[in-house]
Amino acid sequence: MSLGSRIKERREQLNLSRNALADRIGVTSSAIANYENGISSPKIELMYKLFNALECDANYLHQDDMNALVYENTATPEEFENIVKKYRDLDPHGKKMVDFTLNEEWERSMAIAKENALKEKENLVSVSKYMKEGENKNNTVEFSEELTPDKDYLLPNAAHADESLTEITKEMIQAEEDIMDDENF
Repeated sequence: MSLGSRIKERREQLNLSRNALADRIGVTSSAIANYENGISSPKIELMYKLFNALECDANYLHQDDMNALVYENTATPEEFENIVKKYRDLDPHGKKMVDFTLNEEWERSMAIAKENALKEKENLVSVSKYMKEGENKNNTVEFSEELTPDKDYLLPNAAHADESLTEITKEMIQAEEDIMDDENF
């Protein structure tokens, strides 16, 4: 289970609605839905309020994350049973074959990861040549018209860039909150 699943599980154990929990910690019910669905995580300042509201401690909410960390550099019991014990039962030739295969696959995977990292770096560099020079205080990307690619599909296109929306109404906000409050979302 994730942090979000634990929040939802505990909220339901206490028979709290998302609205009730949101009121207790000072956020919107949409924020609670986002936490429960793993879209976002509560800020550290809210975690203490969340512990109090859910009548639990950090260990309860983060127990699954902690269990995963315990086995990060060691074998889980299942891995030990299915891999390590079998490896130990191999004769020297079998161990040599497993070691060879493991090393070859590790080197191949590292080479692919390095290649992908270089491609990402090249993509970032190629995008930056289209950006206007100077500081951008809004942390948005503005493109210089003379350097803009001539193919429309290369230009950024995002929902928040929709210029047809001139005003956000209370009804629009309520509709979005209703979607986020939907238990089946």
